[in-house]
Amino acid sequence: MAPENVEVVRRAWDGWIRDRWEGLVPYLDGDVIWDTSHFHDWPESTYYGRKGVERFLTEWLDVWDDYEVEVEEILSAPDGRVVVVSRQRGKGRVSELDMEMRAGQINTVRDGKITRAENYEDPAEALEAAGLSE
Repeated sequence: MAPENVEVVRRAWDGWIRDRWEGLVPYLDGDVIWDTSHFHDWPESTYYGRKGVERFLTEWLDVWDDYEVEVEEILSAPDGRVVVVSRQRGKGRVSELDMEMRAGQINTVRDGKITRAENYEDPAEALEAAGLSE
């Protein structure tokens, strides 16, 4: 099942990079859980359902001008989850400060849809939590 899960996550990220929300939504389960509890200083820790994820992503994108994201690697964890390490860049819309960060995300896939995405501001933490090491 792991290669199929990796492909679902790869397509989801390709969709996000290409078309933002419209490209991502087909790969999300209707009851998806979007966990941001591993982001320090983020005001809310969990978003529920597609509407919740859309709200998070809208809030995230509203902060940045010239936002870009690229996938550095996609890895299959021993338990079938999929880890994505990404690099994000942008300029603060209000502060005008440049931002560049790497992040990690652990995805759980069931029946061809992402049912849970655990987001980490430190990719090494995501890899460790998924049973992988960087």
